[in-house]
Amino acid sequence: MDIENELRAIVGRKLNPGIEIENSAKLAEAGLDSLDVVEIAFDVEDKFRIQLPPLASQVGDVTFQDLMRLVEEQLAAKPAGAA
Repeated sequence: MDIENELRAIVGRKLNPGIEIENSAKLAEAGLDSLDVVEIAFDVEDKFRIQLPPLASQVGDVTFQDLMRLVEEQLAAKPAGAA
């Protein structure tokens, strides 16, 4: 599974058409508000079957790369064989 591409697809559904987010771009700078970030977090948790820490309060500081790192960390922490 390509984590970056999956995340780009999830985040892309919330972005205005034609907008792509750079790795270092803050989610708020891409036009996402706290509700968008919460909805993205739910979609990410469903897709990867993980639990993310609350992100909405940090929407101004969280970058796409931060989100990717959080997903990778949570996936690495999952017990082997967990679905």
